[in-house]
Amino acid sequence: MKGIFYSLMIALFIIPLLALIIFYSQSQTTNIDINIRANELQYFSESVEKDLIRFIEINGKRALISAVSYVVTNGVGLDDAQLRLSEMMANGTLYGSPAPLVDEKNLLIWEQNISYIASNLGFNIEFKDVKLNITQNDSFHILYNVSVYVNISDENSKMGVLKNMTTSSVVSVEDIEDPIFPLKTFSRVFRFIKISTLNKSTDPLATGQNSSGSITGYAFIKSNFQASDVNSSRILVTNSISGKEAIASQFKGVVSETDIIIPSSYTGSAIITGATDATNLIKNETKIYLDAATMKVWDLNNLTLDVKNHYYHISSKGASFLDRLEGRVNLSEKYKYGIETFVDLRELPSELVKSTNSILDYEYWNNVMGTSIRNGNYDDIYNWFKVSPESANNYGISMLQ
Repeated sequence: MKGIFYSLMIALFIIPLLALIIFYSQSQTTNIDINIRANELQYFSESVEKDLIRFIEINGKRALISAVSYVVTNGVGLDDAQLRLSEMMANGTLYGSPAPLVDEKNLLIWEQNISYIASNLGFNIEFKDVKLNITQNDSFHILYNVSVYVNISDENSKMGVLKNMTTSSVVSVEDIEDPIFPLKTFSRVFRFIKISTLNKSTDPLATGQNSSGSITGYAFIKSNFQASDVNSSRILVTNSISGKEAIASQFKGVVSETDIIIPSSYTGSAIITGATDATNLIKNETKIYLDAATMKVWDLNNLTLDVKNHYYHISSKGASFLDRLEGRVNLSEKYKYGIETFVDLRELPSELVKSTNSILDYEYWNNVMGTSIRNGNYDDIYNWFKVSPESANNYGISMLQ
C-alpha cells in the first residue's frame, strides 16, 4: 500500500510538471515564431528602402539622359526641368508621351514588383502619398528626394510596419551630354560633361626682378651647368649665369635666381633674373612661358588642357545642368549651382564662329567681348583663345591680357 501511495504521490507531482513543461515549450515555440516573423518583416522593410534608393539611382540617370535626348531631338529646352524629370520618374512619360530610355509607368511598375515580392513572402504592402522632389545638389550632381507612406502587414501574425519612407540619391551629370551645345549650334556640336580635376587658377611659378624678351619652352633645371648641357630648345633654370653668360646665351631662354641685373654679356633671346627659388619652384621639363611684361614664369598647361579636353568647372554665372535642360546659358536663382566650359571654335561651323567673343561658354553665347593673352606661342589654341577681363581674373591670367 505504501508503494502505491508513493507512486500516486510521484505521479501527482510529475503530471503537473510535465504539463507545465509542455505549455512552456509551446509558448516558447510561439514566441520564437513571432520573433522570426518580426525579424522578417523588419528585414523586408529595410530591403524596400534600399531598393527604392537603387531605383532612384538607375532611373534618375536614365531620366536625365532621356531629357537631354528630348531637348536635342526637338531643338527646344524643357519648360520646367524639375516637373518633367518628376513626370518621367513617376510615369515614364514626358509631356504625356512615353519617354525614351525610361520604363513605362516607371515608379508604378516598381511598386507592383515590390508588391509581388511581398505577396510571395506572405506580406501585404500598400504605397500612399508618393512625393518626388528633384533639384541641383551641387554643380555636378542632381538630388532626387522621394517620400512615400508605406504600410507593410502580416494579417496571420497580426503585425505590421507603418512608415513614412523618405530616401534620397545623388546622381552625377558627368558623362551626360550638355544640352546647350546642340541647342546653340543647331545640333552641329555635341559635348559630354567631363569634370576638370585641374586647378582652375593659373598662378605664376616664379617671379623675377628684371626681364628681357618673352618665350615659351621646356625647363632644364641645373645649377652648375656646363657647355655640354646646352640645348637650344630648352629654357635654362639655374642659380646664376655669372661667368657663364656665353654658354647661357645658347639656351632658348634663361631663368636665374641670384642674378638681379641682366648681365650685359648675355645675348640670348629671353631672360628673367632675380627669380628667387626658381630651381625648386619649377619642375624639370615643365613647359613654361617667360613673360617680360610681368617678369614672371608661367605654366599654362592646366588652362590649355581645360580648353582642349573640354573640361567643366564650377561656375558662379554659367548655367546649371537643369538650367541647360531649360535652354538657359546663365545660372538662375532657382538652381544656384552653375558650371562652365570653353567653346572650341575649331568645332563650330564657320557661320557660328564669333572671333571677338570670349570663349567661356556663357559669355560666348551672350556675345561678351574677349581679349587674348600673351603666351609666347604656348599652344595653337591661343591663336583664338579670348576671355573677358572678369573671366581672365577668375582663371588667374588677367596679368597676361
